[in-house]
Amino acid sequence: MHHSVCPAPGEPRVLGLDEVTSRPTAVKCMGRTYGATACDGAVTLHDLTDPTKPVLFGTAHRRAPDSWEIHTARGAQLPHTADLLHAIALLRQAQWPPCDQPHPPASIT
Repeated sequence: MHHSVCPAPGEPRVLGLDEVTSRPTAVKCMGRTYGATACDGAVTLHDLTDPTKPVLFGTAHRRAPDSWEIHTARGAQLPHTADLLHAIALLRQAQWPPCDQPHPPASIT
């Protein structure tokens, strides 16, 4: 089980993946809104920035007491982590550039 270290006064506490429950957990990070929900030993992460079009972001599966295996929505395996924000950051980096952002027009030469 992930044990959160008591943060110093004024420091935020890090939410562990093992603290996510079947009740959706909302997280705002890097200008976007994400949701995490636990079910059957896995945590599913969605990008909820546009509430009319939630996007599956990835999943986390427990592999050891303090280690969760992170997978993108397309199945790519990412580094292990036990922290929810770290998992979101890994998934966001794997998706970069964002799929929901228009790409700049191609230049004509």
